[in-house]
Amino acid sequence: MKDEMMNMPEKIYADTAFINAKVITVSENDEIAEAVCTVGNKILAVGANELIKEYTGPETKVIDAAGRTVMPGFIDSHIHFVMYGLLDHGVVNVDYKHVSSIKDILKLIEKEASVKKKGEWIVLSGYDHNKLKEKRHPLKEEFDSVAPDNPVQCIRCCAHMGVYNSYALNLCNVTSAEQFAPGEVVTDDNGNLTGLLKETAHMSLSKKVILSENELLNGIKNANKIMLENGITSVHDAGSYGKTTMRLLQKSCADRTVKVRVRPMIFDMYGKESGKEYIENFLNTGIYTNLGDEHFKLGPVKIMTDGSTSGPSCATIEPYSHDKNLKGIQVWQQDEADEMIDKVYKSEFQMTAHAVGDKAVTVMLNGYEKALKDMPRENHRHRIEHCALTNEDIIKRVRDLSIIPVSNPAFISINACDYNRFYGERVKYMFPLKSYIENNVITAIGSDAPVTEANPMFSLYGAVNRCDIKTEESCGDNQKVGIKDIVRMFTYNGAYAAFEEGIKGSLEPGKLADIVMLSENILDYPEKKLMDVKTVMTMIDGEVVYERKE
Repeated sequence: MKDEMMNMPEKIYADTAFINAKVITVSENDEIAEAVCTVGNKILAVGANELIKEYTGPETKVIDAAGRTVMPGFIDSHIHFVMYGLLDHGVVNVDYKHVSSIKDILKLIEKEASVKKKGEWIVLSGYDHNKLKEKRHPLKEEFDSVAPDNPVQCIRCCAHMGVYNSYALNLCNVTSAEQFAPGEVVTDDNGNLTGLLKETAHMSLSKKVILSENELLNGIKNANKIMLENGITSVHDAGSYGKTTMRLLQKSCADRTVKVRVRPMIFDMYGKESGKEYIENFLNTGIYTNLGDEHFKLGPVKIMTDGSTSGPSCATIEPYSHDKNLKGIQVWQQDEADEMIDKVYKSEFQMTAHAVGDKAVTVMLNGYEKALKDMPRENHRHRIEHCALTNEDIIKRVRDLSIIPVSNPAFISINACDYNRFYGERVKYMFPLKSYIENNVITAIGSDAPVTEANPMFSLYGAVNRCDIKTEESCGDNQKVGIKDIVRMFTYNGAYAAFEEGIKGSLEPGKLADIVMLSENILDYPEKKLMDVKTVMTMIDGEVVYERKE
């Protein structure tokens, strides 16, 4: 590899130097170097150990990587940053690591009820009915039995649905299925409410659940801590609790309470109508995408067009493989999406949408195509979040329209068995990373935490193995990619999706010194053991912000 260094006017010694490393540069030609050094908040030089020694002075901190991977910090291009941080910090965590049955959930609710005042909300998040012993959602009557005097909200891991007890339903005046769109309020065979609400019904009720600023700040601080521990140096926040969260995020980035770089999407989690109003408020100001600095910068406008892959509730062209009566829930119709895309486009915001099923993805592609035909724009970098179920035609349209899909291979790691059951042969084009590479489609990577773990190894494992971590059941293994491929998607492509590839996403002289050192050389490490890889050190702006204690 040709040694590189910043074009400096005079000799300057490095502040920090990593030597004896496997440096995955993610440069244009994917060079692997031995060493990298930084000065201030920038990368000074990349190359052989001998080159870096020339920039090593008496005060340079020299780190011997001992053959481990040194690479750009991970850029999580789709994560619900604050929502994730709130787990165990104001919101009870009921993910598959904490509960295995409905009985376990009831015990946690009962414990919360014993310390809450009457009328105070009990909020839980993270359960997956597919992974519970009972293989079903909890019922409102079960929640009533342990918390009759408190409203209860128990959010499924996908955040697209949740179960409420009778107190909560009465408080929010939900009395019948006819109050919302078909399929959003679930009833039993006798027409009685089960407590399970989906999509807009669930999300609009979430507005009744008020979290204090102190709780939100604790969640923000916790999320920052988790990111640094996992080598994540930038996040694209896919939305949470509206204007209060946006303000607190901006302040936390400004005073460096939050070290990780945050790019918030213009989106709230309170349902379709609330989301429209939230977007309109931003469009009316005249500001647009990229307002901010290197620590906090506005991202794209986002809408949510359908449900989730694992619910399953995403909008599909053909019925689900396990249930021929299901095609999911389509929240935004074509004319509505077209109108919003047109507004956003004219306001010069970058646009994106949660679109999971192939029907929802097609709606967004149709809308983008119409807008670009009416008002051609170079380098628009519009996105589709998830873009999970595709086919050859969809992939070609994504390419031809220069759309950036944000993929979630971590979903394969934890849901492969369910995906095979729900979608059958369609998994061959689910999160189709290899097909994207073959069609020159730039795709970025998002964990979608708290839907999955923020740990990037879940995404790496899913991308290179295409199988379930627990069972090793294969899921669309024709879409496997190599380690270098997924690292590029998780770094440079994430920067590209945010118009920031000129300042980060690769280890090249002059770029921001956002660097992570891993516990292993992942280029040669057994792919089935990737979950054992840990973050040893995280650096942002040339400052070590996390160091693992052995």
